[in-house]
Amino acid sequence: MRRTLLFAFGVFAVGIAAAALAQAWPAKPVRIVVPFSTGTAADIAARQLATRLAEAWGQGVVVENVMGAGGNIGAVTVAKAAPDGYTLLMAGINNVINPSLYAEAGYDMARDFKPIARIAVAPLALVANPAFPPSSVTELVALARAKPKTVLYGSGGNGSVTHLVFELLKTKTTIEMTHVPYKGIAQMMTDILGNQIPLGAPAAASALPQLKSGKLKVLAVTSAKRSTQLPDVPTVAESGIPDFDVSAWNGLVAPARTPDEVVAKVYADVATIAQAKEFVEAMQKAGLETDPMTPAEFRAFISAELAKWSKLVKDSGAKLD
Repeated sequence: MRRTLLFAFGVFAVGIAAAALAQAWPAKPVRIVVPFSTGTAADIAARQLATRLAEAWGQGVVVENVMGAGGNIGAVTVAKAAPDGYTLLMAGINNVINPSLYAEAGYDMARDFKPIARIAVAPLALVANPAFPPSSVTELVALARAKPKTVLYGSGGNGSVTHLVFELLKTKTTIEMTHVPYKGIAQMMTDILGNQIPLGAPAAASALPQLKSGKLKVLAVTSAKRSTQLPDVPTVAESGIPDFDVSAWNGLVAPARTPDEVVAKVYADVATIAQAKEFVEAMQKAGLETDPMTPAEFRAFISAELAKWSKLVKDSGAKLD
């Protein structure tokens, strides 16, 4: 009986301590590490969020860009940080692709982090020079099947999402196309506009000016849902390739041993912000869709992403430049 009472008291005490922790946190400024440069989708999402979280918490929320190794250095920084909620990572799709590309990325997304919430999604768009005959995914697949390896597509570099999106398309349709890697999206876009290569898959929002001016045409968007930026453009899945879903995404994660109560508080406040009209409009202006996930949903999503990209990198033989 005494042991039962002591156990019950212990559970009660832990519950009180957890509640107190959630109420007291944050007691000092919070740092959001962005593993990419300023002006990127991850950076924009982090800064839009930080301003509003600072207002909600009454504490400073600092965004720090810790770049290098395709997002690995920033991820390692947070993985090794104290698990107290004061250092968070604005993770992105690179952080689930990199472990399959690098011999030693330095972190394990499933083991070293506790997911909080996915924040933003940026669909890619299959765009082409207007002189390229196909104007749909169906026509592209038909051409590539009729003339294997003759269709060229550009990317921002070997192993980038702009490369792997085509590897996924090739895998799902058993077509063969030829990859032309660039050292960045800007050079690739210049060559598509100049008709040096016909095809690429930049972020949908970044291609909008050229699409509106008629300098480019769009075949489809790569996300599961249509883009709010291009509502009349079908998805790849709608074009006859089921379960096709590729988007550049960003979301908050914390060091693995961060208390669940802190994670729950951050998620609750992020979810409130993500539903606010002002935040949604600010994100859309930057070409980002808001599609928040709960911690459990985000964990399952990261697990699925790790499996998908690991298999694709292995099957395609993709390697870093």
